[in-house]
This record gives sequence, structure tokens and C-alpha cells, in this order.
Amino acid sequence: MVPRIRRRTTANGGVDGAIIIPNNKRIITFRFQVAVTTACSCLLLLMVLCLCPCTTCAFQQCRSSITAISRRRRRATNFVWQQRIQKLSVAAAVAATTTVETTPTDNSSNSNNNNKTPRIQTTTSQIPKPSPEHDIELLSIYKSNKHLENNIVQLGRMGRTEQALQLYQAIWTLDSLKDQYRKIVQKNKSTTTAAAETTSTSPIQLQWNNEKITSPSLTNFVAKSKLRPTTRLMNSAIDACARATRPKIYQQTAFDLFHHATSSKNIDGTTKWAGALSPNVFTFGALLACCARNGDIAQSLKLLHELEEGTVYPDVVLNGVIYSTVISACERAKDVNVDLAMEVLNNATVTLAAGGGRNNCKNNKNSSNNAVVMGVVGYNAAISTMARAMEWKMAAQLLDEMIIHSQSPPPSSSSVPTAPSSLHSIPNNNWETSIPEEEMEPLLHVLHDERYKDLDIVVPQPDEVTFGTVLAACERSGEWEELLRIAKAAIEYGVRLDGMALTSALHACQQLGLAEEALEYLELMKQLGDDDDNSQITRGRQRMGAKQPLHGPDAVAYRLAISACARAPGGHRWQDGIRLLNEMRRSKYKDCVPDVVAYTAAIAGCSEAGEYTSAMQLIQTMRKEGVQPNVVTFSAVINACASASANLARKREEEDRSIALEDVRLPMTRALKLLEAMKSPTSSIKPNIVTYNAAIRACAEGLNLAGAFDLLQQLKEDGLEPTIVTYGSLMTACERVGDVETASKVFRMVKEDKGGAENDDDIRANEIIYGAAISCCRKARQPERALLLLRKMISDGLSPNTATFNTVIAALAEGKPDSKIGNNILWEKALAVFKVMKSKHAPSGVAPNRQTYNILVRCLAANLQPGYAESLLIAMRKDGFVPDVDLYTLTVRSYERCGNPMKALRLMESMREVGYHFYEVKMLDDAFKNGVKILNQVGRGFSSEDTSVVRGPFFSADDDDMDYFGYDEDEYDEDEDEYDYQLLNSLKY
Repeated sequence: MVPRIRRRTTANGGVDGAIIIPNNKRIITFRFQVAVTTACSCLLLLMVLCLCPCTTCAFQQCRSSITAISRRRRRATNFVWQQRIQKLSVAAAVAATTTVETTPTDNSSNSNNNNKTPRIQTTTSQIPKPSPEHDIELLSIYKSNKHLENNIVQLGRMGRTEQALQLYQAIWTLDSLKDQYRKIVQKNKSTTTAAAETTSTSPIQLQWNNEKITSPSLTNFVAKSKLRPTTRLMNSAIDACARATRPKIYQQTAFDLFHHATSSKNIDGTTKWAGALSPNVFTFGALLACCARNGDIAQSLKLLHELEEGTVYPDVVLNGVIYSTVISACERAKDVNVDLAMEVLNNATVTLAAGGGRNNCKNNKNSSNNAVVMGVVGYNAAISTMARAMEWKMAAQLLDEMIIHSQSPPPSSSSVPTAPSSLHSIPNNNWETSIPEEEMEPLLHVLHDERYKDLDIVVPQPDEVTFGTVLAACERSGEWEELLRIAKAAIEYGVRLDGMALTSALHACQQLGLAEEALEYLELMKQLGDDDDNSQITRGRQRMGAKQPLHGPDAVAYRLAISACARAPGGHRWQDGIRLLNEMRRSKYKDCVPDVVAYTAAIAGCSEAGEYTSAMQLIQTMRKEGVQPNVVTFSAVINACASASANLARKREEEDRSIALEDVRLPMTRALKLLEAMKSPTSSIKPNIVTYNAAIRACAEGLNLAGAFDLLQQLKEDGLEPTIVTYGSLMTACERVGDVETASKVFRMVKEDKGGAENDDDIRANEIIYGAAISCCRKARQPERALLLLRKMISDGLSPNTATFNTVIAALAEGKPDSKIGNNILWEKALAVFKVMKSKHAPSGVAPNRQTYNILVRCLAANLQPGYAESLLIAMRKDGFVPDVDLYTLTVRSYERCGNPMKALRLMESMREVGYHFYEVKMLDDAFKNGVKILNQVGRGFSSEDTSVVRGPFFSADDDDMDYFGYDEDEYDEDEDEYDYQLLNSLKY
């Protein structure tokens, strides 16, 4: 029977110790008598009411009298119970440290010396010491050691460490009283005469702290009880210390318990009646668990060294749990020591394979059959150490080595841990390692050491915990692509990922905006639950407060999946986000009610797609369900309005005459109204800088430049400081209307704001501001200014991307024919910018794309430069882009306009190499027929030896390979055109 243990608050705010309320026949009988008396009184009252009806007043008097009687009965019952509780209550709790002390006494007799028992005392002075009556009362309900052990283990797992240690302390109190009882019985037998034995026997009187124990029931229990201190009880008490919610307090307690129990003598030098306890491997496993939870590497290694030597504890045989716990200490240390963890793992692999815990490698052939191996738990602990140290590459490599070197154990071997059959779904040699196997510097170096080649070293196969820990390492390091690669490989390998691992995969999908993959992992989480009910509960999860395994998607999983749908490119999965939101309402899993975070993520998806009406409907649904939106939610709705205006403006630019300017500005108007509502005095949610930035963006997309600058003034009046995002949105507003002068004003504002407050040091024009300004110059037909901004951008140390280079090239290609410089200079500068993109000085990630070639070929063909255009077509093909037939058509027509029909025919023939047939295009077919007609008329005038060329600053159109743009700029001859080379040199990155 497990005692009912209660805690009671004292008058001074302290907490009493455990209160054990045992079964008591007297109290039960008394309660029964009270119940019978009350029932008889009620029956008598009913008879009186039936025979002699009384007035209302009389009835109320009778009822009052009965109530008073019942109240007195309850008070009497409560008084008896209070007396019983006061008798049994003890204010004893184990606190910071434990010490072994001796009760002081002046009497040197054997009976008094027997009272000198080592006791566990607390440093909390306001709690009195426990008495033997209390200790015996705690043990009175236990009939066997097994029953007591089970209760100590249960209390330890529940986090009730003080109560577990009280029971353990009580067993030593009982042992001391038994020793005293045995000595008194022996003394009485030796001093009592035969005549005295026949007449009377004096009762045995036990003492405690020089005070006599007058309770006969206590003496009777001491005489008859079979409870005694054992190694299993010691292990249970130390394990309770290891599972404590405050492990730092109880580590020294655990070691004091160990030293006290394993000593054969008391502190006063007397011999224990039960003798010294013999520790086993479970004892040291619990001690190391205390050290591991505190990250005490020094104490763990000291204890491990003693066990490996085998001189102090020769009967203790090490196993994988001991080494795994030491590795866990390396993980929990203040300074995570990955190298030490791997050293312990390698040492454990060799030591256990050599002979199960002793350094007897010489006799490894005889002991190999009985040898234990390092289980997967130790490897998981090492990977967890790497995860905490953010060494994701090492974690992934150790996983690779486990898969490469693991092998299926023989079916007859029961000592070798076997892996689930699903792990063998694909061979190990098909595993794709994170780095090439030949380039690995092995972490398990003992597998490649010639000294251990004769050992039968077994590397366990990774389980779901192994993969989950590696995924956690990648998650901590932000390696999202690698995380998804390992997660996918784990599923192919046959491992069923647990809830935490799938949550890590969902986090990666959310960061990368992979909606489809997120929905797949969410479905895998839904398949958990029924099969996990029978899963093994590990030691760590048995501790109170430890995280329990997920049996299905929780609120966090749904939020991540909704956010992944919201971040999908173009916001095309916003409807999936709303579907998941509705699914949360109907979910059977615990704690899956949609909250403000889930709603905000769904609204963010509407923001990306420009579905502002759906975003506002979600706000109404939130309020109906009692979920209050926050400032992030409202900012997302305003962003949705901005995206809606941007989509409408884009369609309007594509000559959709059905969209008027009022339609474009309608979402912007809704956004400004929402902002005004937030600024009202009755609103509890005030806009922050993020809200204002979203509103400025809405004005920018709504082509309302004045409104954007008005909002800038408003946020300053509200005490907010503009950020770089604010200026970027203002520059976007200038770009949308092509106002270059206002864009210059924004640049001046950024420059002036840079020298403001101390936290504004980071405000400087970035790539977004420069990109918007360059696009503004393009719309304003100011290509020279766009080129100047590109040069300024590069000189400021910024990295323009391919889109920015393409915008500058487009601005130069679209230059006005009546330019003061001349249109031919502009296309030459466009080629110079292209040259920078192809050179080694280009920023990282910058390279010509299809749009770059399309702009340049069209520009050169329009400016009657077919030779350059044809060379770009060749370079385009070498870069992996197939030119459109329109580009060939424009180039052929440019050759015709320049009077070079032979080159046009040659270009049309080259179209066959990319799968085009010129006779299928009417214009090209006509050009071909026209060229053949001219050749027939003039004979050999246009032979293949025609050397007519169109010269340019970089190359001539009759070059043999026509592929100058594939060369490095160092091979360029600067004497050909000094001006253009200097221009190119000024654009170097």
C-alpha cells in the first residue's frame, strides 16, 4: 500500500514534511457511528413531520437543532483527525547538503552508544529533526523491502525527493533500533537467572538521544519488522537525487548517502548491525547521473577512472550506460567539450569490446563472446553534445560513420542490441554522406587503428533518436537545407522520425518557404500516436517536468506549417494556410486551439498573395473566437493591402484598361483607415514602426507619393524613429511614379539621418534603396544617372545583384535617340556593364541570365550591330540558355538592314543547331529566299570569302569563334579602344 503523503503550510510560511495518514480502525468505527446517528436523527424528524405537522417556525427550529448536532459531530471528527495529524506531522526535509553526525552523549554505555546513528540532516534551521516515532510510523505500512523500494522510486520520479529521502533515512533509523534491540536481548539473556525467567520478564526499553521510547507498538515493530537496508534501497535513494528538480543541491547528498551506506562503521566507530552495503553498476550509474545533470566533468571522470582500474570496486563491471552518462556530463558542462565526449566514446568502444569493462585486451579472444558493446545511447549522447556546441558537421559525420560501419548483429546474440528491421530497408553503401567518404577525417578513429584490429568492435545502427538529434544540431546552426536532406534520407533509410524531429523538419520548411514539404511532414506527424503508446519511456522522460514525446501535431507544428504556406513564393499557398487554421479548430490533438500566432501566420500568407479581404475576414473571426489580435497582426493586414495595390498596379502597367487608378488605390485606402483606427484614443493597440512601414509601402504601391511622406511625418510626431525599411519604402514610392528629384531627397535624408542617434549608425543606403533609385532613373529615362548610381553603389562596398545590373543595362538600352551623348555610346556602355557581369570582379552570385541576353541582343539589333548580337547569341548558348526565335529574327533583320545577306544566311543555317528551322518562320523564310535571289543575280559577289565586318570596341564580327564574351577580361587588348576599357575599369567591383 502506497501511503498518502500530504504537505502542510506552517504558520511562518514554511512547509511541513510529509504527513502519512494510515488506515485506523478506531477512526473508521467512529465515523460509522456518527453516520448512523445522523441518519437516525433525520428519520426521526421525518416521522415527527408526518404525524404532527408543525408551523414553519417550529420546523426551522428543528432543522436548526439538527444542523447544530451535525456541526458538533463534524467538529468532534475533525478534532480527532487534527490530533492524529499533529502527532504524525514532521517538519523534515533534505536541503542543500547532507552530513553525517553523531548524537552527543555523556554516557559511555553500550545502550547509549547504540543511539549514535548517522542521520541525514537539513540545513534549514526552522524545521525540527525527525523522531524515531515518525520514522517508524513511515515504515509501519511496508511489509517488504520491495514495497518500500517501489515507493522510493515512484517518489523520485515524481520529483518528491525530500519524501523519498525521508523513507530511506527511516530504514537506517530502524536498523539502528534493531541493533539496540538485539544487544539488549543478548544482555538480558546473560544476566537473568532461571528463577527470574519463570516468574516475570521485564519489557525491553529502547532509547533515542538518551530518552526512553515508551511506545510498545514501536518496540514491537522493531522486533518483528523484516525491513533492512539494502543496495537496491540505496540505489533508489541516489536515483531520486539524480532526478531532483534541483540537481545541484542533491549531488553532494547522493555521494554522502553512498559513502555512509558503503561504510561498515558508524561515525562513532561502532559497527553497523546490517553491515556495509556493496555497490553495483546501478549505484555508480545513479551517481554519474547526478554528475551529468550538473555538468560535473571532473567528478564524472574521477569516478569513471576508479571503475576502470577495478582496484576499489573489482566486482563492478562497466557497461555502456556508464560511459553514456559520462558523455552526457560533457554535454551539460558550462563549456561543452565535444573532443572529450568523442574521446570517451572511442575509449568505451574499445574497452567494452575488449572485455566488458576491464582493460584486458590480451584475453579479448576468450572474452569476446561475453563482451558488451557501446549501445546507440552513447552515440546519441555524443551527437547531442555536438548539437549543443552547434557542431552540425561533426554530428552529421558521426551519423554517416555509424551507418557506414554498422552491421546487423547475429540473431543468436542477445547481448548485442538489435536494430528494428525497418532500418535495413536500404543498404549502407547507398547512404549519401554529407561529405565524401574519402575526405572524412574519422571521428571513430579506433575503427582504423591497427592496435584494435583483432577486436570485434560493433557499431550500432542509428535509431530515430540519433536522426532526431542530428536534425536538432542542424536546426540550432540554421542549416536548413542540410536538415531537410537528412530528414528525407532518414525516411528512405527506414527510420520513423518522432514528433520532435518532424517539428525540426517543419521549422526548416518554414524558414525556406517550402509549403508542399511542410504539408507532407505534418501528415507524418498525424500518423504518430497509436503506435507511440507502446514506445519505451526513457530515464530522462520519467523525471518530473521532462518533455514528453509528441503523439501528433501540436500547436507549434501547425503554426510552422501555416507559416511555411505563408512564405511560399508569390503567396500561392495562402489558402492552404487558412485550411490548416480551420483544421486546428477540429483537431483531436491536445492544445491545438488557434491562437494569435497561428492567425497572424495565416494573415501573413494573405499578405504575400495580396488577399486583403481574406485577411480582414480573419481579423473578424479572431475576435468572434475571443482571440485578440496584436500589432503584428494588424501590420500583416496592412501589408496585405499593400500587396493588393502592387498586384493591381502591375496589371495596369500591362495595359489592362479595365483597372482604373481608383481600383489600385482602394486597398491603400483600407490600409490607411485601419492605421487611423489603431491611432484612435479608444484603441488599445498602437502602431509601431513596422506598422508605419507597411502603411508607407501601401502608399507607395498605391502611387501616393505625398501620402507616403505624410506618414513619415506622422511617425516622427508619434515619437518613432525611421529605419532603413522606412527609407526603402519611400524610395519605392519614388520609383513607382518615376520621381528622380524626390528620390534624391530620400538619399539626402538617409545621409542626414546617419549622423543622428547612436542606434542609427546602421542606417545607410543599402542595396534595396539603390536598386529602387536605379529603377526610378530608368522610368525617368535618365540612363546616365542610373549608371552613376551603379558605380556609386559599388564604390560604397555594396553588392548589386543581377536584377540591378539588368536594370542599368535596360536603362542604357532604352536611351533616347536624341541624347546629347549619342545613342551609340549608350549601347557601348551597356556592353561594358555586361562585361563586368562576366568578369572575375563581379559580385558573388552575379552572372548574366536570360533577361540580360534578351535586353542586349534586342538593343544591338535595333542599333544595327548584328555582329555583336550574333556573338551574344553564341555566348548565351554556352551559358545554357536557348535563344528565342525572336532574337534570331531580329539579328537576321539587322544583317539585312546593314547589307550583309551572306551573314544573315549563315546565321539562319546555324539555327538548326538549336532545333529551329528558318523556313517555318515566314520572315526568315522570306529573308532566305531574298538572299538566294541576290546571290543568283550577282554571282560571286557575296561568296563565303566576304570579309565585310562591323567593328566595335571589343571585337570584330568576323572573329572565328564569335565568342569573345566567354573570355576573361585579362585577355582583352586595351589598345583597341582606350576609352571603353577605362569605362570598364571604372565599373570593376
